[in-house]
Amino acid sequence: MTMDIDTLLEGGPSYGVIDARDGYLLYGREGHEAAFSALAEQVEAAADGFEVIPLKDENDRCDRLFIAPLTEEKSFESTR
Repeated sequence: MTMDIDTLLEGGPSYGVIDARDGYLLYGREGHEAAFSALAEQVEAAADGFEVIPLKDENDRCDRLFIAPLTEEKSFESTR
Protein backbone atom coordinates (compact mmCIF):
# COMPACT_ATOMS: atom_id res chain seq x y z
CA MET A 1 0.00 0.00 0.00
CA THR A 2 1.39 3.40 -0.91
CA MET A 3 0.55 6.47 1.10
CA ASP A 4 -0.22 9.87 -0.38
CA ILE A 5 2.19 12.23 1.34
CA ASP A 6 0.06 15.30 0.60
CA THR A 7 -2.90 13.78 2.44
CA LEU A 8 -0.64 12.70 5.30
CA LEU A 9 0.74 16.22 5.66
CA GLU A 10 -2.74 17.65 6.26
CA GLY A 11 -2.58 16.36 9.84
CA GLY A 12 -5.38 14.74 11.75
CA PRO A 13 -7.01 14.30 15.15
CA SER A 14 -4.17 12.08 16.43
CA TYR A 15 -1.23 14.07 15.07
CA GLY A 16 0.01 17.45 13.96
CA VAL A 17 2.55 18.45 11.31
CA ILE A 18 5.44 20.89 11.46
CA ASP A 19 7.13 21.99 8.23
CA ALA A 20 10.83 21.43 8.96
CA ARG A 21 13.89 22.08 6.85
CA ASP A 22 14.21 19.30 4.26
CA GLY A 23 11.11 17.50 5.48
CA TYR A 24 8.22 17.38 7.91
CA LEU A 25 7.80 16.40 11.53
CA LEU A 26 4.66 14.52 12.50
CA TYR A 27 3.98 14.48 16.23
CA GLY A 28 1.41 12.62 18.27
CA ARG A 29 -1.25 14.60 20.13
CA GLU A 30 -1.76 14.01 23.85
CA GLY A 31 -4.44 11.42 24.50
CA HIS A 32 -4.04 9.85 21.03
CA GLU A 33 -0.84 7.87 21.62
CA ALA A 34 -2.23 4.51 20.40
CA ALA A 35 -3.67 6.05 17.22
CA PHE A 36 -0.41 7.85 16.46
CA SER A 37 1.59 4.66 17.07
CA ALA A 38 -0.63 2.80 14.59
CA LEU A 39 -0.27 5.62 12.06
CA ALA A 40 3.53 5.61 12.50
CA GLU A 41 3.64 1.88 11.72
CA GLN A 42 1.53 2.38 8.59
CA VAL A 43 3.67 5.29 7.39
CA GLU A 44 6.91 3.35 7.90
CA ALA A 45 5.54 0.31 6.06
CA ALA A 46 4.14 2.35 3.17
CA ALA A 47 7.05 4.76 2.69
CA ASP A 48 7.38 5.13 -1.08
CA GLY A 49 9.00 8.28 -2.37
CA PHE A 50 9.97 9.50 1.08
CA GLU A 51 12.25 8.46 3.92
CA VAL A 52 10.77 7.98 7.39
CA ILE A 53 12.81 8.37 10.57
CA PRO A 54 10.94 7.42 13.76
CA LEU A 55 11.88 9.39 16.89
CA LYS A 56 11.20 7.83 20.28
CA ASP A 57 10.47 9.10 23.76
CA GLU A 58 12.16 8.02 27.00
CA ASN A 59 9.88 4.93 27.13
CA ASP A 60 11.07 3.81 23.66
CA ARG A 61 7.71 4.64 22.05
CA CYS A 62 7.53 6.43 18.73
CA ASP A 63 6.11 9.87 19.46
CA ARG A 64 7.37 11.69 16.35
CA LEU A 65 8.20 10.90 12.72
CA PHE A 66 10.54 12.86 10.52
CA ILE A 67 9.54 12.51 6.88
CA ALA A 68 11.90 13.56 4.10
CA PRO A 69 10.60 13.46 0.51
CA LEU A 70 13.18 11.81 -1.73
CA THR A 71 12.34 13.98 -4.75
CA GLU A 72 13.37 17.29 -3.20
CA GLU A 73 16.91 18.64 -3.22
CA LYS A 74 18.36 18.65 0.28
CA SER A 75 19.46 22.02 1.63
CA PHE A 76 22.84 20.61 2.62
CA GLU A 77 23.72 19.31 -0.87
CA SER A 78 26.36 21.29 -2.68
CA THR A 79 25.30 23.09 -5.84
CA ARG A 80 28.84 23.48 -7.18
